[in-house]
Amino acid sequence: MSLSLYIHFPFCTNLCHYCDFYKTSHTPVKAAEYIRVLADEIALVGGGLERGSGRVESIYIGGGTPSLLDPSDLERLVSTIKKYFSLESNLEFSLEINPESIDVDRLAAFQALGVNRPVFGIQSFEPKALKRLGRKHNLHDTYRAVYLTRALGFANFGVDMIFGLPGQTGQVLSRELAQLAELAPPHISYYQLTVEKGTRLDEQISAGKIKLPESDLCAAMYRAIAEDLKLRGYTRYEVSSFARPGFECRHNLRYWEGGEYLGLGPSAHSYIGGQRFFNLSNLEKYIKAVRQGQRPVQFDTRDSQARMAETIMLGLRTLRGIDRRSFRKIYGRQVEETVNQEIYRRMIEMGFIDPEGEHIRLTEAGLPLADEIIRRLVE
Repeated sequence: MSLSLYIHFPFCTNLCHYCDFYKTSHTPVKAAEYIRVLADEIALVGGGLERGSGRVESIYIGGGTPSLLDPSDLERLVSTIKKYFSLESNLEFSLEINPESIDVDRLAAFQALGVNRPVFGIQSFEPKALKRLGRKHNLHDTYRAVYLTRALGFANFGVDMIFGLPGQTGQVLSRELAQLAELAPPHISYYQLTVEKGTRLDEQISAGKIKLPESDLCAAMYRAIAEDLKLRGYTRYEVSSFARPGFECRHNLRYWEGGEYLGLGPSAHSYIGGQRFFNLSNLEKYIKAVRQGQRPVQFDTRDSQARMAETIMLGLRTLRGIDRRSFRKIYGRQVEETVNQEIYRRMIEMGFIDPEGEHIRLTEAGLPLADEIIRRLVE
């Protein structure tokens, strides 16, 4: 069995205004305790596998702020993983990093422990935008983090960016794209800002304190980003993901293409043997369950229609599209039978969907409208 491991590190020193991922305030003591429990969860899961049956092709540590990990805690975690899983020789090992939280010693220690793909949460180069998002790093932190990465000889790294920010204009975006070009990262994730209910950003927008750019401007920004990065040698292989040839994120491709993955830590999701399940989104309950020798999981009880909708959503976000044969094998139905057929025909007529061949995919014109097209197809 080949799979990917996702490990959730649920601690932050600062709670960003737009983030709705499961997280809690960081202290070194709480983090060290958590790593001990996480090692126990790995043992619970891995103990049920025959040695060598769990071949791991990628590890992704997300959060939270995983760069707050003490290297000794990461060493314990990696050692436990190696005890219960077989790591492929070409393992992709990603770790999310906030630029202000890293220095040369810590980054070198992560590298020595096998991390070969740091991912920097830059989000923006604009001080005002970072402040509105509740981010704590500045431009100096960003450039220093990338400089250290290159100085230590990392061949691969990624950056996360956001567009559609409060107060962002086309001129501001152009400036940010030029600054991004200076860093020349092998991989770029460029997301449109989404406002999640219950976040501080949601409250500020509802109160009229912050206004987001109009949807037409956001669509124009997305097209500008895609065109700029294409001219700079990046390939868009998913709606929000751009990479130089050979630097696509293999871990994320596994999600999008329906591969198997195992999630560890509170709120982490898994897909193994055709079954979807997820861990409790509560650190205290998670710790209690693991200490009692129980896996802290809940199983996905959604019906097949909901799972098919998810498969369609993930597939259409990639440039490759939905594999007709694979979809038919898993669900016993044609893709076209599971979507709103009137909307599907209309999207084809408007040139937004290419239905030809073994894959159904969005066209160049359809990609900027991916979220809306997917929503209408599966509603």
